[in-house]
Amino acid sequence: MSYVVTPFEVSARALAQPAKVHFVHLFSGIATRHSDTIDVWFRVNGQRVTVSIPCSVLTQLREVEGKYLTDQRLAEIAALHLRRTLEQAYDPTVAELQMDGATLRSLAGELGYL
Repeated sequence: MSYVVTPFEVSARALAQPAKVHFVHLFSGIATRHSDTIDVWFRVNGQRVTVSIPCSVLTQLREVEGKYLTDQRLAEIAALHLRRTLEQAYDPTVAELQMDGATLRSLAGELGYL
């Protein structure tokens, strides 16, 4: 499958120049990292950054609330999370960003997905 997340630049407080962000891939972290997450890979100025979305939150949305987020929407939510993190003084040495349930719900709501 192919997901579309348009490359973007964002002014990052922790970086001297704007950060150039490119979406790479979305996949299950269960098999690759033995984590209970959906991992969304980006390149930020050439360095890989993983945004990890907990499967438990997605399961709760689906089973308790009857709400589904497609892979495309998860990629877009992860991109928005990364953008906001960069704008708020992201440490470029951090290779993984964990997203919690409240953040996922907030960003999904902002994008009109929940």
